[in-house]
Amino acid sequence: MLGIEVAEDGLVELVVDGAISREDFDKVVSTLEGEFAKHGKVNVVEVVRKFGAIAPQLWWRDMTWSFSHLGRFGRCAMVTDSGWIGPVARVMAAMLPIELKTFGANEMDAARAWARGAD
Repeated sequence: MLGIEVAEDGLVELVVDGAISREDFDKVVSTLEGEFAKHGKVNVVEVVRKFGAIAPQLWWRDMTWSFSHLGRFGRCAMVTDSGWIGPVARVMAAMLPIELKTFGANEMDAARAWARGAD
């Protein structure tokens, strides 16, 4: 499951919790495109609870879409208690033109505040 919610101030929250379907992905892309049109750049909180199955072609579509839109993302707060996701995210952030910071699952308020611009 891949869910998306948008706060009144434009903060986008994504939740990954299991397998990701094409419908999930299409809904997220459509919502993000709308937010890009409204705000130019968007700040994101991505909560990763559990990774599940994703079809290889959908994974590739996600990668190509995401990389082609990197300049449209402001801050990205990654929230997870998974032991491997945080280190991988930090390595990726060092190679990409985005601001990314990782938080534990018990730090949602801090993640939202940071994504909104608090330091």
